[in-house]
Amino acid sequence: MQNETPKWSKITRWLHTLIALSLTAQLILSLVLAPPDEFDDASELAKTAMEGHEVVGLVAAGLLFLHWLWMLIPNNDVKLGNLFPIIGAGLKQTKSDIGYILKNKTLPYGDHGGLSGLVHGLGILIASAIAATGVGLYIVMDFTSQGFENPLFEDIAEMHELFGNFMWAYLIAHVFAAAWHEYAGERIIARMFRL
Repeated sequence: MQNETPKWSKITRWLHTLIALSLTAQLILSLVLAPPDEFDDASELAKTAMEGHEVVGLVAAGLLFLHWLWMLIPNNDVKLGNLFPIIGAGLKQTKSDIGYILKNKTLPYGDHGGLSGLVHGLGILIASAIAATGVGLYIVMDFTSQGFENPLFEDIAEMHELFGNFMWAYLIAHVFAAAWHEYAGERIIARMFRL
């Protein structure tokens, strides 16, 4: 079982921090924003939240794009095989990590992939799906003549909302897991957010 102290590069830590901040801001803004079809009758707060959601959403999409590019660079500290350990040794490590949790009642950690890599990979996929559907909504609203009355708008909006619900669940679970690591004395939060 690898339980070594994870070491992340500055680029990885900056991307993680900025993506975490932008997605958290997006989730908070989503609680008060005015949907496009109700925008004209909404309060100033709801209108401002919607406009902020658009801007921060485009920033988050750009950050996620950079993160995907970063993952594709050979010999960096974020490996695709660690984030998506679904075959071979990665799958074996994930199963081993689950067994470790059941036996030791604590979370394994490290930069080896396995369960922690799978969890982070899932987060990147959910965030990317939200970003892609958000950019799709932005394009349909601002660059088509029909705007939110475009038939595509409702379909994309439903997917965006669905992935948003997944992101809420992921964020809560991710914070819980990080707190669990902290409680166990592993102090990974300070190391990840040390910029």
